[in-house]
Amino acid sequence: MDAAALRELITAERPAGAGGLSVREVRVRGSLDLTGGRIDGALEFLECVFDEPVRMEGLVARAVDLSRSTLPALCADRVSVEGELRLSGARLGDGAAQQRPLLDPNRAERTGRTPRRVREGHSAAAVQLADARIDGSLVVEHVVVADSAAWSLLAPRLRVGGSVRARRLKTSGSLYLRDCRTAHTVDLVEADVGGIDATGLVCGGGFYADWGFRSAGQVLLRAAEVRGVVTFHDSVLTEPAGALLLSRLCVQRLRIDLREPPAGRVILQDAAVDVLVDDERTWPAPGALFVEGFTYKRIESDQPVEVRSRIGWLVRDPRAGAGSFEQLAKSYEAAGDEQAARTVRHARERHLRSREPLPGRMWGYVQDLLFGYGYAPRRALAWLLCLVAAGSLWFAGHPPRRADPRTERAWDPVLYSLDLLIPVANLGYRGSWQAEGVGRAVALLLIVSGWTLATAVLAGARRALGRS
Repeated sequence: MDAAALRELITAERPAGAGGLSVREVRVRGSLDLTGGRIDGALEFLECVFDEPVRMEGLVARAVDLSRSTLPALCADRVSVEGELRLSGARLGDGAAQQRPLLDPNRAERTGRTPRRVREGHSAAAVQLADARIDGSLVVEHVVVADSAAWSLLAPRLRVGGSVRARRLKTSGSLYLRDCRTAHTVDLVEADVGGIDATGLVCGGGFYADWGFRSAGQVLLRAAEVRGVVTFHDSVLTEPAGALLLSRLCVQRLRIDLREPPAGRVILQDAAVDVLVDDERTWPAPGALFVEGFTYKRIESDQPVEVRSRIGWLVRDPRAGAGSFEQLAKSYEAAGDEQAARTVRHARERHLRSREPLPGRMWGYVQDLLFGYGYAPRRALAWLLCLVAAGSLWFAGHPPRRADPRTERAWDPVLYSLDLLIPVANLGYRGSWQAEGVGRAVALLLIVSGWTLATAVLAGARRALGRS
């Protein structure tokens, strides 16, 4: 069928209530151009073959169905559909099936792969839906896009009143969904794409890229707002650039328990979630995780994760600071695990000290050994007892002279050592007896150690009382 004749058939006036037009198993020669048209009914082109791109820019229709059809491209910017826009089982593109992953812009300049930024009006895609409005759902399930263009779907500012249903979608290029709005879900279960840029997405349901979802390039959900869940459960972020860029994402539940470790980075900076679900076996490599500013209330995992392993997860971020450790400690506190919270805060001090110059690191080692930066008060108490024992043994064999010969106080090396070590107590022995020579150095060491260790014990006790 000639495209011009088909267009006349579509746009011809029909009696009221006659419905739309359904065309099945037809080969259309030439370019079907419905730009700016208005169709009162639904359009169905089922199992049709189009030799040239179908143009629907600005078209107003009740519904459009191109299921199981073959066409080079669908150009439907600013289309307005009251019902569904369906492409289920369709095949689009020029036949170039080599995948073009979405890479970092700097890397893309060197490799010539898909850049992240799109110059609207200068970029093309097999499916173009910029500024489109679909009151129902966009259905692209089982669609295959094999095209030489960098983007397979170019739909900035798309508005969908239902869901974006893209199960088992397979594309050679990437999906561009910046600033899209969908009332319900984005379903990409088992999809295989070159990448996704959904920066600024607002989704009223959930974002499901799970159960076999695969991306060879970056998946961007930066500054996205999703009500419900964002899940990458059992998904694969494969070579050469499979990565998750989720900075400033806001969602109640985030699942990144992948099928295998990602090929690229996982960026969670400044994201805010209620619950994070991950899997220790698929954590990103050291240096490929970024969590500074990431806030969450609870972390879940199918298999229990030891607190020291979770600290190891945290320090995979080369820029993790005190705030990242404190966030993890608060999540343990909220779960009632005070001991784990102390362990995290202890690790925070070690981590921060490790970045200081050599003198600071050496002093940090001393503090850690003596009293765990104040997070191990029992260790400080043990040191106090050891010092009392050592001082008692020394002064038992080297008793000091009486400061006042007229005093009748009996000599006791244990009480004398305690009086030197405990700065806030006065047992009367420090002023009654005067150490000399080496004994004076031992007494001074006990005094200094007492002040240091007693401060640590008091700090630990204050924290314990404050928590209770």
